[in-house]
Amino acid sequence: MLKSYDVTELRVGMKVGRAVKDFDGKVIIKSGVQLTSEMLDSLRGKNVFSVYIDVTAEDYNPTSASQDHLLDEEYLKCYKNCFTLTQNLYYGFANTGKLDKAQLVEIVRADNISELCDDGVKAITQIHNMKRDGDYVIHHALNVGILAGIMAHWLNYRATQVGELVITGLLSEIGKMKVSKGILNKTEKLDDEELAEVRKHVVFGYALLMESPLKNLRNVLMGVLHHHERCDGSGYPSKLKVDKISDFGKIIAILDIYDAMATNRSYAKRNSPFDIIKVLYGDALAGKLDTNFCLVFIKRLLQAINGNWVGLSDGQRAKIVYLDDSRVTSQPIVETTKGEFIDLNRRSDLKVVALLTAQEAS
Repeated sequence: MLKSYDVTELRVGMKVGRAVKDFDGKVIIKSGVQLTSEMLDSLRGKNVFSVYIDVTAEDYNPTSASQDHLLDEEYLKCYKNCFTLTQNLYYGFANTGKLDKAQLVEIVRADNISELCDDGVKAITQIHNMKRDGDYVIHHALNVGILAGIMAHWLNYRATQVGELVITGLLSEIGKMKVSKGILNKTEKLDDEELAEVRKHVVFGYALLMESPLKNLRNVLMGVLHHHERCDGSGYPSKLKVDKISDFGKIIAILDIYDAMATNRSYAKRNSPFDIIKVLYGDALAGKLDTNFCLVFIKRLLQAINGNWVGLSDGQRAKIVYLDDSRVTSQPIVETTKGEFIDLNRRSDLKVVALLTAQEAS
């Protein structure tokens, strides 16, 4: 019989009942192996929070982790369908130079991306944990579109505004179809010439939309063009300052940063929501991001993840039981699977490192 143990509960000599894999699916420890001290050390820092151990029936006690606030198979199925549709839209533009409006309408209709935006908790957990097989640009565009739908509801936008903000997020990366794949897929730091080429994607995207059936949707066009501008004038392509940047541009800028930092990539590990919040809030205080939109996003995000299961930096699993959303950079109080309550505001040695999927938490 198999029992799930927190990493902190593992001991030398325990027999692994199911192969332990890292986030990328690589086997770290094979099934049937007895744990050694070296193996326990190797699990630290690998975003592994539990291991199935082969135990006798007498020793078996189920863990207390529930399935609340976590992803489900139906959500992932819907996401994969939307990914395929978004990929067809992007690649169709790359091949023909034209935007297929019918394909775009198919993506945003009620049982596709709108379904993904309906539950902010599931969407945010998925963004942090999903293995992004395939084209990263497509995943990023789709996730920004999903976050845009969530943010639009948080802002109490009208239905037409919700649709336009979702479309802006979905199309925010469309200009990258005119950027060299070699540059986009490069894992090392880009040189100045390569960086300048990537930054042209906002202009490429705007030019495409001006020649498309969406040319009269000014909010969408400006959002795509402005989402890398910064309120202090440090952004691109035009170094605009706060009063010259469209609202959609300011909003998508925040969502673009959030998804990029939540992504697990070959050269950068995923960050927890609390790590990303610190960056966003810091950029708002520094005058780079719009303060009002940033605070709405952060406060509603904290409310959304309250009650979620998380992985802690010492390998324990815990459930968020309280968040003070009046202080945007506050850490949660969590309850571990052992029933211990920990106020992470008082523990500089311990922090949330990941939101957990159902598989990781159960």
